[in-house]
Amino acid sequence: MGALTQRGVPAEATAENGVVAQERAFAAGRRTAWDRIQGMINTTRRPSDAELDRMVRSIVIEQETTGPQRYSGRLTIQFDAEAVQSFVEGSEIRAATLQSGTAPEAPISITPAAPIMVTLDAVARYGSLNEWLEIRRRLAIAGARLDVVGITTDRARVQLGLRVPVGMATETFAQNGLRLARGTGAPNDQWRLGLAGRS
Repeated sequence: MGALTQRGVPAEATAENGVVAQERAFAAGRRTAWDRIQGMINTTRRPSDAELDRMVRSIVIEQETTGPQRYSGRLTIQFDAEAVQSFVEGSEIRAATLQSGTAPEAPISITPAAPIMVTLDAVARYGSLNEWLEIRRRLAIAGARLDVVGITTDRARVQLGLRVPVGMATETFAQNGLRLARGTGAPNDQWRLGLAGRS
């Protein structure tokens, strides 16, 4: 089944550091996206944070502004349709149980969705084919998904799928010999990717 998608979802939060602020902003964004679709899926039960987390298939950053203690952005949030359906069916069972006063025969379970994935548009720069292959190899070790949008002899436009917040991803990449840094902010220069130590 496809995913229910909400675009332009606002996400803002402050915290003791930027990474925690982003995590809190994403949590608030997930809740806002759920509030938007709740009327369409015919349920009045509000999911817990853990249930909501399992129903989100992916988070794509449309735009963002980060600071030492603040995160503000707009997100596209996809819900996994099968996980949402499972939650709705569980809601119906629970409502019927409360009305009848009897317990269900088996515990209600929610189908786990795919892991949440943050998508970044980046430009990967390299000086040779071997460097490009090394970037790909290290991305795989770091657990990032790589989709190539366009490629030339010295750079590639890519989409990176991250299973951790951006702040944590930069650290993970650095541990694997990669450098992920902000670009100029232009549409085709949001993030820059390359081998660590290479200018």
